Amino acid sequence: MEEILLKYQDAFGTKGTFQFQCRKRMNRLYAGFSIPGERNDVVHTDSGEESAVMQGILSGMGEIPTWQFKNGVNYLTFTLKKRKLSPAISLLAAVALALFCGMVSIFLPEKYVNFLSEEMITPVFDTFMGLLSAVAGPLIFLSVAGGIYNIGDIATLGKVGRRMISRFLWMTLIFTTVFGVAILPLFPLAGSGSSSFQLSELLEMVLGIVPDNFFAPFLEGNPLQIIFLAALAGLAMLILGNRAAAVSSFLDQANAIVLLIMENISAFVPVFIFGSLFNMILGKNFSVLLKAYKVLPVMLLGDVFLMAVYTGLVCIRKKVSVAVFLKKVFPVFLIGLTTASSAAAFLENRKVCEEKLGIDKKIVNIGVPLGQVVFMPGFSILYFVMGICMAEIYGVKISPVWLITALIIAVVLAVATPPIPGGALACYTILLLQLEIPAQAIVIAVAINVILDFFATAVDLFCLEAELTELAGDLEMLDVEKIRKAF
Repeated sequence: MEEILLKYQDAFGTKGTFQFQCRKRMNRLYAGFSIPGERNDVVHTDSGEESAVMQGILSGMGEIPTWQFKNGVNYLTFTLKKRKLSPAISLLAAVALALFCGMVSIFLPEKYVNFLSEEMITPVFDTFMGLLSAVAGPLIFLSVAGGIYNIGDIATLGKVGRRMISRFLWMTLIFTTVFGVAILPLFPLAGSGSSSFQLSELLEMVLGIVPDNFFAPFLEGNPLQIIFLAALAGLAMLILGNRAAAVSSFLDQANAIVLLIMENISAFVPVFIFGSLFNMILGKNFSVLLKAYKVLPVMLLGDVFLMAVYTGLVCIRKKVSVAVFLKKVFPVFLIGLTTASSAAAFLENRKVCEEKLGIDKKIVNIGVPLGQVVFMPGFSILYFVMGICMAEIYGVKISPVWLITALIIAVVLAVATPPIPGGALACYTILLLQLEIPAQAIVIAVAINVILDFFATAVDLFCLEAELTELAGDLEMLDVEKIRKAF
């Protein structure tokens, strides 16, 4: 903030004036500066296509301020980050309160129990789920469409950008597929119904992705059709380029609005968890939550799988000591593990990649901000594991076509997950809706996600550092001596 004001002082002189304003909107703090004078954007000062693309990504992450020029005034807006109560603490409080209220309800007459469950909690639950479904569809559409358009911008950076995008997407798909196949013996798929492969079922699924009209997927809540339309819109904007600039700008602004709405909806998640768990206890269905024990060990197994494969790739191909490599990437891993925030690890991630791993600065400047948004193999595996575990608990028929659908949805959602507190909530709504799993499973998924979010974030950051190391090595943009050097 101080650096930006000094730049304006250099531009307009010491006699220049500015106005400072601090405000709060929908639980967000903003600091704004108004500087009268000529049009002067000191935020986006670096020239070149690479800078413009990366600044767009960083702005979306909230790492740089926004700038506007209107009526002879330069406007700068900073989003201030305030300390928030840990989601894990609020969730534990909600669970504890639900258990306490459940024990107290034992002493209530049955008619009061039925009134609480059927007349109060269930209608509120259904309303909340309806609101969530209404916002989740547009949120995923805007995230996927905007993501494809932005990926096209990255690809214009040349060989490095195209290679990076390709590796991020393919590695996420490969790792999720391999691990998904490996864990199938852990689930009684044969007991869920016929698992024989039918080509007609696969063809029906593929044809079912194409909607009858543009609005039907949003009205019916069909996630695959929404993603299909988003992909078409993103590709169309990509082909049209500057001719679609107005539409692209509109989608960016609409995305910001929907993200803000979802972020505020997510503030009520602890209340949602409390009500849902309390309702489970009232209906004597609390044992369903205990059946979800398998999610945690299977997900942690997936995290170990990702880290082991990437450690082996880097250490064998680059002839690096395992201890040296792990020691270098541990600081970023620890930040992700303790905060569940990739944004919090952004600066340290860049520093480690460039100074300790010897990755060329050009790859670091592009790969770190892009990878922290797009490359999420940990979350892809988390979504797949959560889907198959919830299907087992609720007795959903698991066929080969179901597994393919789960794989596609998991990979797409991992890439399109919005970097906001309510992002995972929207993704679980889409995931479970498409896999025909009852809405009650969202309560369990969100409760478990609060814990697994920390592990998935840390593993994604670990995989990103290793993936950028591999990419830099393939492009001969890696200082091998630096990565091999011990502290």
